[in-house]
Amino acid sequence: MLIGVDVGGTFTDLVLADGAGVSFHKAPSTPDDPSRGVVDALEGMAAARGESLDALLAKVTVFIHGTTVATNILVQRAGAKLGLVTTRGFRDLIELRDGARENRYALRTAPPEPIVARPLRLEVSERVGADGTVTTPLDATELDAAIAALKAAGVEGVVVAFLHAHRRPEHELAVREAIARAGWSPFVSLSHEVLSREGEYDRLSTALVNAYVGPGLRDYLQHLSDQLQARGITVPIFVMQSAGGVLPIAAAARRAVGAVTSGPAGGAMSGALFAQALGAGNLVTYDTGGTTTDICVIENGRPVERDKTDLAGLRITAPAIEVNPIGIGGGSLARMDASGILAVGPRSAGAAPGPACFGKGGTRATLTDANLVLGFISPETFLGGRMRLSVDAARAAIAADVAEPLGLSVEEGAWAVHVLATSGITEGIRLATVRRGRDPRDFALMSFGGAGGLHANGVARELSIPKVIVPRMASVLSAVGFLAADIRQDLQCTLDRPIGALSAPEIEAVFADLEARARKLLAESGVGSADIRVQRSMECRYARQIHGIPVTVGANCDPAALEQAFTQAYRGLYHHAHEGEPGIIDTCRVSVFGALPKLTLPMEEEGPADPTPALRGIRETYLKTPLRAPIYWFDDLRAGMRVSGPAIVESASTTILVEPGSTGTVDRFGSLVIESVSDVQ
Repeated sequence: MLIGVDVGGTFTDLVLADGAGVSFHKAPSTPDDPSRGVVDALEGMAAARGESLDALLAKVTVFIHGTTVATNILVQRAGAKLGLVTTRGFRDLIELRDGARENRYALRTAPPEPIVARPLRLEVSERVGADGTVTTPLDATELDAAIAALKAAGVEGVVVAFLHAHRRPEHELAVREAIARAGWSPFVSLSHEVLSREGEYDRLSTALVNAYVGPGLRDYLQHLSDQLQARGITVPIFVMQSAGGVLPIAAAARRAVGAVTSGPAGGAMSGALFAQALGAGNLVTYDTGGTTTDICVIENGRPVERDKTDLAGLRITAPAIEVNPIGIGGGSLARMDASGILAVGPRSAGAAPGPACFGKGGTRATLTDANLVLGFISPETFLGGRMRLSVDAARAAIAADVAEPLGLSVEEGAWAVHVLATSGITEGIRLATVRRGRDPRDFALMSFGGAGGLHANGVARELSIPKVIVPRMASVLSAVGFLAADIRQDLQCTLDRPIGALSAPEIEAVFADLEARARKLLAESGVGSADIRVQRSMECRYARQIHGIPVTVGANCDPAALEQAFTQAYRGLYHHAHEGEPGIIDTCRVSVFGALPKLTLPMEEEGPADPTPALRGIRETYLKTPLRAPIYWFDDLRAGMRVSGPAIVESASTTILVEPGSTGTVDRFGSLVIESVSDVQ
């Protein structure tokens, strides 16, 4: 039995796969203690199966958890109290950064507030040169004084970032030993362990984030583990990582920076799972949940990755699936901005108090309220009928916040909110594809999340994307993606040499060393050598360039072949290459995967096209004008059935709008595939 649990901003999603198939359950998230929402979801699933929670957990063979705890700590600036030990003269690197501004034209924009106070940034005498030679030995007396000062200040995490430590880490390792000798046990983050590559600011910032979120994530994961073990779970708990792999709890806590975007990574892994099953190599996925819409690009069946993420004013340099978030979700507030123009998001009503229609104290208009007013959401079947929605409260909120200020009817105001949200998602997808030199019309679109299906048809129409895929488990697809992941370890090292100046044996030796170290880490997680696969890549650039690009490396380490691979990758991104210019290998990287049991997508035999057996009635809706739309129950739509727009397809956890001029057909995986997208609005 496989279980994946994703803690979102509004709901905690659970997916269970066993011999009987795939089932899921949603429970409200509990921001004050996310583990309570996890246990609530497990208890709900156990009750639905007619068994106790202890009995359910005793059958689990794989348990994977994705959490927003690290993300929330970082965004809310609620992390650990940190101290920094660094090379003399470099205490202010955290504020100097890399010299770049988030908005280069906003010269008066204040820099982000550092997450470690200046009095707690302590310098010691030591220096390693760029070639790895020790030019100034580590001063043990200064180090002991710095450790004593940080201990007296009550810091919870100590970050050690020495210049060129990735070339020679012995000074950073000596700090950890000195802390242990002092009888102190803070969370220790060594820059060379977090990021073994050039770029002192990137190493410092990534190590800081690791220590900032580490204690909180560690305590949460331990608390969750204790609760589940007390209820009978016997297998290791794995934690989803931003790069699309998983790590055991202990390793995930040590490398906390790797879990900052774990939930969206699950959605991307689901996209890859469906892309491979459907034979659709290129796919754009978007996950519209309660707070945000997360957009990912799948190329050749694999999620696009990046090695740098800027979040909450901090640089995280670590492999991660490229997630492009925008502030539009079901709980996004609809309001008039300072210019009197309607805006949707990025502020959200969140899980508490939530949209006005939830009846939990919220009075502000949200996207969910607008879609309820338009007749797209049923007030009776939301969350399978476990949460009844108030249409009157939604209408009152839309009237007060949108319709009356704009001089519109309530329906017109709600439609304006819906269309604006659709356009916002459209622009996010256009940005995610076009900036990579890709045409969105060459991709299929996959929508998931509780609110995604209501906008998918409109998004595809605006982008001229011919096919939309909405899986039957759309509202819990991030948790589904967890069950498509493997244990993953990433290691890298700096090379900084021209490709042509290296021989094939030299390049092979670098990759072989990284692979051996990564295999050892996987073995510590209990992975056998037969279950391991390896991916090699390098980051390359031309001379006088600052940023490199990723290049996949196969079995052939011949310099001429690698030079050609770099040229092709560069041309693929920028549609030109600097012919004759030598490429430089900045970094070599290996990603080593340990296989876990996987979820298999259930398949159905295709049947008749008539959807009448799934018809639940007719509802008055508003799509720019009043329309009567048939309502179909998603779980009753079998493979081969076809619905014509306007129509609404509902389930206990999601709703799909099929617009006039479009048709939706259920494929053999149970997904609704919307095609023939027209320009009706």
